[in-house]
Amino acid sequence: MRIGIVDTTFSRVDMGAIAIDEIRKHLPNMDVERRTVPGIKDLAVECKRMLETGGQMQGAAGGVPGAGCDIVMALGMVGGAPIDTQCGHEASLGIQQAMLLTNRHIIEVFVHENEAWSEEEFRSICENRIRKHAQNAIALMMKPEALVKFAGQGLRQGRESEGPIRGNRKLRLGIVVGHFNGEITGKMKAKACDAASAAGAETVVLEVPGVYDMPLVVKKLLMDKSVDAVVTLGAVVKGDTAHDEVITKDAARRLGDLSLEFRKPVTLGIIGHDVTWENAQERADGYAERATMAAIHLVKTLRQGSG
Repeated sequence: MRIGIVDTTFSRVDMGAIAIDEIRKHLPNMDVERRTVPGIKDLAVECKRMLETGGQMQGAAGGVPGAGCDIVMALGMVGGAPIDTQCGHEASLGIQQAMLLTNRHIIEVFVHENEAWSEEEFRSICENRIRKHAQNAIALMMKPEALVKFAGQGLRQGRESEGPIRGNRKLRLGIVVGHFNGEITGKMKAKACDAASAAGAETVVLEVPGVYDMPLVVKKLLMDKSVDAVVTLGAVVKGDTAHDEVITKDAARRLGDLSLEFRKPVTLGIIGHDVTWENAQERADGYAERATMAAIHLVKTLRQGSG
């Protein structure tokens, strides 16, 4: 039996080496054949060649010329630009077609640059996804019936597995707090955490410089399946210009758009615009508590459905 590995020169991680290392851990004597192509759109044809003829097409070392691989792993990195996403989609379609034409499995292992927020996280996702999919390739080739016991377990590649749905998870709120006017927002954070705790909700708190900086961090929280809603807390005090109005209106619009995009509540505990320092201090506790309770109420309402 033979496993084929096809990776690309475009990837910033040696994905093929990681896959081979994982295969060797489980099957030290397995015949593994590796090919490298320029980019992800070149993967499909090379995978098809390896399934049909193995090393015959490129004079592979080892194995029997003309004997196709039993399964192939297609390893690719997708860049973060829109054109890269489009190329990744097209490459995936090509891989699907190659599978149907050969009637054999190709394990697609794509890692997208915009999945991670740092190079360390990106490397970790690559390593995790490749190794888990290498184990999947082995199982599909050697003993596919063994996968039945993992059905419904919420296994995932790239990050920790989610586990099966149990129906008893606590409601979890993300709280994003602006540092600016910290004397006020610090009180707001404490009040929001107390209100969430009293309602039986868990919290994860992230701090940002100011209200204008919130949307990207809110988006990161919304991308986390374990976060049910996000509460935003900030204070924008009136100055000598209309700056406070520009900031609050723009932030409110973008936060509302994120709520609709991710289908999760994002509540507005942001004081402003056109308020004085004294006004903001007076409103701090009320804004924080109402935004927190609104998030909890909205989650419960959405969970009830429309039936």
